[in-house]
Amino acid sequence: MQLFLLFLFLFMFGCVGGWLIEVFFRRFFSAKKWVNPGFMKGPWLPLYGFGVVAMFAVCYLCLSFFPDDVVFFNPYGGLFGKDYVSAPQWSDIIPILLMWISMLVLEFSAGMIFIKGFKVKLWDYSNMRGNFKGIVCPLFSVIWLLLAIAFYYFADPLLYVLSSRVYEYMFGANGRIAHFGFIFLLGLFYGFFIYDYVVSIGMVKAIMRFAKESGITERFESARQKWQEYSKKRPTEKREIVSPAIKEKIAGIIYIDPEKEKTKKSNYDEKGRPIKEEGN
Repeated sequence: MQLFLLFLFLFMFGCVGGWLIEVFFRRFFSAKKWVNPGFMKGPWLPLYGFGVVAMFAVCYLCLSFFPDDVVFFNPYGGLFGKDYVSAPQWSDIIPILLMWISMLVLEFSAGMIFIKGFKVKLWDYSNMRGNFKGIVCPLFSVIWLLLAIAFYYFADPLLYVLSSRVYEYMFGANGRIAHFGFIFLLGLFYGFFIYDYVVSIGMVKAIMRFAKESGITERFESARQKWQEYSKKRPTEKREIVSPAIKEKIAGIIYIDPEKEKTKKSNYDEKGRPIKEEGN
């Protein structure tokens, strides 16, 4: 029960934290505007929640079930019941690689589910070099590896301590009475989360069907093209932080066709919501 509740807390932590990361990443690096990066209405991204749970579970399984003579990173002692204190070891490669693989599998699975099931592409790597089906690519695979290393050496021990204290706070420790208010808030979060998920699944299908049948999709595309033509005519002033020559060299390394990336259609509409791919 403690482990199950611990994972519930970590899932909530990952969902909200991942949503914040994506919001700021899209605002300042990709979309260059404030958008809701997920298909749900609320401030949560299940993909990151599952990612945190998966990486934490890998650490738990490695430290709990490997033989005692296989020593893993344990900076404070007491991590998953292991009393020894240990600095980074060569054996740490095992959980790091397992976490990395789990994140790649999770990213690919989630991408395929949304494309095949909901006809929605939440991210698009099709112009990245070495991509596979536009869902995974070498650049972000390296980012996931770095994230796995950072999680293992920095976040995992702290999350273990934090989640253990949260569990004690919720259900009491050393004779203290359980804090039912906090338990109620956790239940409230999952109540809203499940409701949002059910509504969003139905809304996505209904909206896409209605837009296709009523011709809204065609009118939206026509209005979007007119707006793009109008935007190109408007005088704009931009302050370049990085010189165009350096940008072109970076783009040539990352993208298959840098020019295609400049004209690639966004996966989000004007309100920052995911849009259905044409022809589906």
